[in-house]
Amino acid sequence: MYKFIFTFLFTSIAWNAKADSLEYRFDGWSGSSLPVYVAKPNKINAATRLVIVMHGRKRNAEEYRDQWVNASQELNLLVVVPEFSEKNFPEVWGFNYGNIKNKSLEPIKQDLHTFSAIEPLANNALKKFQIKSKNWGIYGHGAGAHFVHRLVLHHPEASYILAIAANLGWYLSMTDQEWPFGLTDSNIDDVKLKQAFGKYFLLMLGRADTSTKPNTPYVADHWDIINLQGEHRLARGRNFFKSAVAKSKEVNQFFKWGMVEVPTTKGHSNTEQMVPYAAEMFYARLK
Repeated sequence: MYKFIFTFLFTSIAWNAKADSLEYRFDGWSGSSLPVYVAKPNKINAATRLVIVMHGRKRNAEEYRDQWVNASQELNLLVVVPEFSEKNFPEVWGFNYGNIKNKSLEPIKQDLHTFSAIEPLANNALKKFQIKSKNWGIYGHGAGAHFVHRLVLHHPEASYILAIAANLGWYLSMTDQEWPFGLTDSNIDDVKLKQAFGKYFLLMLGRADTSTKPNTPYVADHWDIINLQGEHRLARGRNFFKSAVAKSKEVNQFFKWGMVEVPTTKGHSNTEQMVPYAAEMFYARLK
């Protein structure tokens, strides 16, 4: 009897010590099994809202989860961070670009697109954690922001309420350049653009994100075309947003996108500085 009581108390203490964070595996889509890291509020209730967070190019989902623990508790957000490994989703093609095509530009089956994991993941999390509201959002920083802004454009039918992309390096531009840098051969037509512009999307830029040097071999190899979008991430973000405003007028669609510039101080390594701003946006919009 005493052994049972001791074991029960020990288990309870161990669970409570990690009550704000946990992990599980998600297998509810056609692609590879995904580790999912979770930050939980102290108590899930009718006001809890779901936010999916996309990690950056280091594929460090656990670290991204840790950056959201405080916001999760303070703003009653359930934060889930899926991890798309380099092994299963290699390079920018497998992750940033949504696994739509391989590096030879050969199409990949739609149910294996990484975009195709998001809606099932959201529905699974809503059910798993008994979230009463269906209002959910998605956030990405860096490579994760590449993913999010492309999800917005390729899948405007997705059920998210708010999508936020912070500090991506370059964009799927509103030009006739070839995909992945422009709309040609992207399968994004004016109908999709109208849908995308009619959804809430926020572009977050760091004012100190002004490096003019390539930060990866891929960026170095494509620097000429990336640099056409602007001399640094801040400039490229401003130019992308300006072009999206113009495109929304061209397709005659009321524009629900927004852009904010956060007073960051750490160049591109500013994930922790961006999170509080993004969390407040989700708290306000997902009600």
